Amino acid sequence: MADEDIPVPEGEAKGGGKLKLILMIVFGVLLIAILSVGGTWFLLKDKMSAAEPLATAANGMAIPAQMPIAALYHAMQPAFVINYTQNGKMRFLQVELSVLTRDPAVIALLALHNPLIRNNLLDVFSRQDVAQVGSAAGKQKLADELTASVQDIMKAEMDDPGIESVLYRSFILQ
Repeated sequence: MADEDIPVPEGEAKGGGKLKLILMIVFGVLLIAILSVGGTWFLLKDKMSAAEPLATAANGMAIPAQMPIAALYHAMQPAFVINYTQNGKMRFLQVELSVLTRDPAVIALLALHNPLIRNNLLDVFSRQDVAQVGSAAGKQKLADELTASVQDIMKAEMDDPGIESVLYRSFILQ
């Protein structure tokens, strides 16, 4: 019995060939991946070595480049509502503003001096011509004047303008 040959179906005999094919495909993919990584490294090694090294402190630790300070926004609440008269018609301007700064201490000062800032901003709004405020150039001019007004208050309080700009969150002219 042990000497008898058991016939093997043809489909099972080819199973070893499929395994060889799968192994060859896997090794081929690995070879391509290794060659692409090696080629990339070879082509970029000069650029990587030419990069500026980080500055080092006295203790030998690397000092990272100065990170930009994150912007902080302070919303001027409530919205400003200004009445204008143009050619005998009443016009209304409703504006919501935010102030851009990078110093957290300025946010506290803006909250503290909110009544003074609002008063000065209302003065700036009242000096505007409604026909000019409706144009893009007029809006930009108004934003510049509002920024200067807030910066004047900050200079008086902390000897620094403190803010970068006044931004519109909402601008409605009727």
